[in-house]
Amino acid sequence: MEYYAIVHNDFDGTASAAVYARAVGSLPKTTFFTEPNKLHSLLGSLELRGVYNIMIADLGINASTFNNIISELKRLIDQGAKIEWFDHHVWKEEWKDELRKIGVNVYHDTSTCGAGVIYKYKNPNDEFSRKLASADCSVDIWLHNDPMGEKLRRIVENNKDFSWKNELIKIFFNGILWNETFDKILEEVVSKELEGYKKVMKSYKLINVDGQKVVVAVRWKGPPDISYASQFLMTRTGASVFASANGKSISFRSRDIDVRQFAVKLGGGGHPLAAGAQLKVPLIYRFLNKLGVKGPMLNWVSKVVQNTILEIGFNKYQDNSKDKKNVSLY
Repeated sequence: MEYYAIVHNDFDGTASAAVYARAVGSLPKTTFFTEPNKLHSLLGSLELRGVYNIMIADLGINASTFNNIISELKRLIDQGAKIEWFDHHVWKEEWKDELRKIGVNVYHDTSTCGAGVIYKYKNPNDEFSRKLASADCSVDIWLHNDPMGEKLRRIVENNKDFSWKNELIKIFFNGILWNETFDKILEEVVSKELEGYKKVMKSYKLINVDGQKVVVAVRWKGPPDISYASQFLMTRTGASVFASANGKSISFRSRDIDVRQFAVKLGGGGHPLAAGAQLKVPLIYRFLNKLGVKGPMLNWVSKVVQNTILEIGFNKYQDNSKDKKNVSLY
């Protein structure tokens, strides 16, 4: 089967592409890696060129671009495309209804990760896909219940080039979860992470919002990535929420606060415990930050975070599937 794969540019997107490939028995003709806020633009530039099957995975919907997405998907369907969309982010019911109305096959399940959705509905008897989805879900939705997830995430995110993710899709498609090359990469990455925590310590400030501690950071260069740094800083400071900005976007993390609400307020989305949005920091603060003067950008981002949280409030995340051994992979 010839098809295009359109997936999120992260571990879950990569794993989703591999699990789907195993389900249909073939690798995609082309894999497009993108972000939720750029999906409508990618669809707008997509030409079928004789390929009439499209899978979309691990890409949530931003309300601001939904109408454009519908328009572009309808254009492709009118040209003969068959489209499947697998996702686990929070959606409005009307979004699913509208997509199905124009002919998209929607597989939506918030109890698992993107790869988990595909495994569950397309290939539930494939043991390798179960193992890959388990590792992926462990880190993507903050279950932290499969040690392989922490290792594979570092392998996938070690190299930002799309060619590396395409190579990994082939490796996973062939049923290889780990190899000697991964061992060498992991050793190098962990070494860089340990060194990188020195930069992290110089890149954050702790603020008090409505009686709770919040860590606000500006992006540092190199590892560790946001997920590991957030756990480190929340543990070190006793904060309930972590926010990190890179000048163009902001990411939120927490262990028990629904931070997706903060991201939605800023025009983004994501998961209850890991979410993000676009946030353009004024040029002067970005410039100073590049020069190593982090204070002005930290203060500006802190004010945005504080105002957002004060408007929304701290809402505990109610996990209805708290028995995480049964997180839909079986």
